Amino acid sequence: MGEQDSATDAVSDVVARARKAQAGWSKLSITERARRLRRLARRALEDDKLARTITEDTGKALFEAVGFEVAYLCELTRFLTGRRARKSLAESRRSSFIFPHKRARVRWLPRGVVLIIGPSNFPLLNNFGDAVAPLLAGNSVVLKPSPRTPKTSRRMLALWREGGLPEDVFQVVDGDAQTARSLIDMCDGIFFTGSVAVGREVSARAGGRLVPCVTELGGKSAMIVLADADLQAAARAAAWGAFAGAGQVCIRTERALVEASVADAFSRLVAEQTSKIRQGLDDDRDVGPVASDAQVEHCRALIADAVGRGARIVCGGSSAEGNQRLFAPTVLDAVSPQARVANEETFGPVLPIIRVKDAEEAVALANASHLGLSGSVWSGDSRRALALARRLQTGSVCINDVLVNYFFVAAPLGGWKASGIGFRHGLETLRQFCVPQSIVEDRPGMGLVGGLVRRYLAFPYRKPVLNVLRRLLKVFYR
Repeated sequence: MGEQDSATDAVSDVVARARKAQAGWSKLSITERARRLRRLARRALEDDKLARTITEDTGKALFEAVGFEVAYLCELTRFLTGRRARKSLAESRRSSFIFPHKRARVRWLPRGVVLIIGPSNFPLLNNFGDAVAPLLAGNSVVLKPSPRTPKTSRRMLALWREGGLPEDVFQVVDGDAQTARSLIDMCDGIFFTGSVAVGREVSARAGGRLVPCVTELGGKSAMIVLADADLQAAARAAAWGAFAGAGQVCIRTERALVEASVADAFSRLVAEQTSKIRQGLDDDRDVGPVASDAQVEHCRALIADAVGRGARIVCGGSSAEGNQRLFAPTVLDAVSPQARVANEETFGPVLPIIRVKDAEEAVALANASHLGLSGSVWSGDSRRALALARRLQTGSVCINDVLVNYFFVAAPLGGWKASGIGFRHGLETLRQFCVPQSIVEDRPGMGLVGGLVRRYLAFPYRKPVLNVLRRLLKVFYR
């Protein structure tokens, strides 16, 4: 037996155990599943090791490990286990206008085993965090974390077991791309977060089996800054939105589209805010390292292309001595809309400022991207900002803010265009990995009416009945 065969057998065993465990987990009431998941979130909040493990995995600031990831897991669990969310999965009864003597019972049944393929940048938020909804819906979950950041998922598995939750309902599988392919071929639903290229491959493989696949892929979020905006607030948000997590955030500010009349002031203010950022590896850092040398080289290439097209480096542009991955938060000004950094996802600590003549040009450039995950509009006129936000071809938009949309877990968050299919958050996310079943029955006491309807709508068709049907259709639908 070859190495690949052994790996496939190991994956098959994991999925088989998950499928067996799911049968018992789904029999628990949704209220009981919610209670157990809330208890797990409490354990995560109180666990001294979890946040530290996140920083060890990623190099991000401890503030972000706690304030972004642990806080997000607690808030997401609170919402999804709340009464409204639980009710959205409860059996409901619905009426029919055309058959008033009938009613339908609608049930939302779990699909079975859901695979989460998580990214490296958020090893809790986009890994176990994405497991909460399918688990609450009654599925079991197999989580395959990024090989770069496996420790956080293993820590959550330890907390799961220490909390006495059912064995094998939640499992973690380490491995490479071949491991992911084997899991896709065996699971009943996929939730993938990562690059557009890999997302296409995952979706195609899942589609070949007619298995649902939710994807959150790349983003090129535009920050539109109008002349009437609070420039100080916008600059502070631009620095945070562009450089949090060393710029490795899917909804980060990837580009600033600024009205030319205020571009000089905005550029200066962003540079001032960026100069205050503490970068390093100690506990006082604001920004840590970029994930890989390859990502650093990608940032360098985009910067060089932009400078070659006339942009200027306002600040940053180089790595710390002795550590290439500590790439300084970089602000570029006067960037051409044709530059690579204006169009390709950077996923690193680089913020291009693109000058536009007015809001119309800003919206046109924002929508010209093949990606559409997030964005923001900055203006002192809230009605104008809302009108512009509604024109952006993107899954979510913040007005006079950035990043906070990810924590608005009551609203669905997903991508347009090549940024993905499906969504996370909101009541809607709970049904993505469920199978609906409608059971149509007679209303109590309406059996006689049902018998008459069935008699006259069945074979043999009668012309008098057809004439009556035509008259009724004109009454009801003309």
